[in-house]
Amino acid sequence: MRRAFLLSALFSSLVFAQPAEERIKQLEEQIRLLQQEVQKLKEEQKKSEETRQETEVLKEEIRKLRLEIAMPQLEIKSYSGLGPAASKALFNPRGVSIGGYGEVHFVHNPDKKPKNTIDAKRLILYFGYAFNEKLKFNSEIEWEHAFVEGGEESGETAVEFAFLDYSFNEKLGLRGGLLLIPVGIINEYHEPPTFPSVDRPYLERNIIPTTWRELGFGVYGKLANLEYRAYITNGLKPNEEAGEKVESGELLKGFRQNGFKAASDQIAFTGRLDYNLPYNLKVGASTFVGGVQNNEGKKLGTLTLVSPHAWWQYGPWDIRFVGAYGSVSGADKVSEAISTNPACTELGDKAECTTFPKKFYGFYTQVAYDIFRLIRVSDQQLYLFGIYENYNTHASVPEGFEKPEGHKVQVFNLGLSYKPHPLVALKADYVRYSPKDAKKQNIYRLALGWMF
Repeated sequence: MRRAFLLSALFSSLVFAQPAEERIKQLEEQIRLLQQEVQKLKEEQKKSEETRQETEVLKEEIRKLRLEIAMPQLEIKSYSGLGPAASKALFNPRGVSIGGYGEVHFVHNPDKKPKNTIDAKRLILYFGYAFNEKLKFNSEIEWEHAFVEGGEESGETAVEFAFLDYSFNEKLGLRGGLLLIPVGIINEYHEPPTFPSVDRPYLERNIIPTTWRELGFGVYGKLANLEYRAYITNGLKPNEEAGEKVESGELLKGFRQNGFKAASDQIAFTGRLDYNLPYNLKVGASTFVGGVQNNEGKKLGTLTLVSPHAWWQYGPWDIRFVGAYGSVSGADKVSEAISTNPACTELGDKAECTTFPKKFYGFYTQVAYDIFRLIRVSDQQLYLFGIYENYNTHASVPEGFEKPEGHKVQVFNLGLSYKPHPLVALKADYVRYSPKDAKKQNIYRLALGWMF
């Protein structure tokens, strides 16, 4: 009986064991399938996350592309002699371009009162539009000294240039409107981070009157390594401040017409050639020949200005040379026209007249070196520079007229220019201003400069 019971129990366990083992196998299979599904879901989720990230990257690239079309990023390159920010509109293939620059100066001059001044010297905005890849508009609007009351000493708003540009190809382009006169280096290439000194060189303020612009038209282009520009513009005319400017040593500043109802009975020609040599060395020369007229357009004389230049930017070096030689026919008539002293204008005493020269000349040379290259810092620059200037605003004067004091000047300029970014400059320099037969000055300057 007991044996029968054991056999019966064994039989029952065998009968019920088979379905349990199958169930375990089924569960194991289900677990395996679930694990596969989980792994697949993880992979799909990972792919989904990668896809999402790729989508976000594409969205950002599209946003940047749209922004770039509307406002292209600034590249450090020049279009037909213009500075990087001023060139933006001419490189942009279509749409609107906005750029600009600005500078703030602090000056300590113990020989002046007040001894210390700080000035929001310039704020510039560039506006351009590319109608298509060949036809473009470019302009520059300037605010000086932060507040406009009237006149340069109390603030000024001015259109620095505004022109239409049509480029047939690299060899030939046409340009018309209010144009920068292509003489020297600074007049076209004057954005603060592009030169190391706190202010522009004296020669390119007192003899070449930067910023110098006139109304006209012309051609430009590049033939192999030779770049050229040739413009026809209105001539020169002394304004009410011309005599005062000449007496202060700013020879041609009061003769610019700046696009304001410009008298054009006398016209001017400006031509410039630049030859590009290996190692980024550029040498060339420019000339300006223009009639000087009075308010009625009557010719007073003719001014001829010749300016050779050389510019070498290579590795850590920035070396420049600019010269200027000018001659004036009819300098006696020009002198009488800019004089306000009654002894000159009414009594005819030439010795009491404001004297405009028959001949003037000058030059400056700059040597700047990026000392950060010595410690292999490549994403910032620290330029140590020196500039020497020598110029004579009245080398020769008309018979009977007198040379003003301090007309022969030497300038020694030493300083540093730190660029934490290629478009930003922090500057500090010392100027020894040494006019012959006049009081010498020691000037200490600081500046913030930027462009975009």
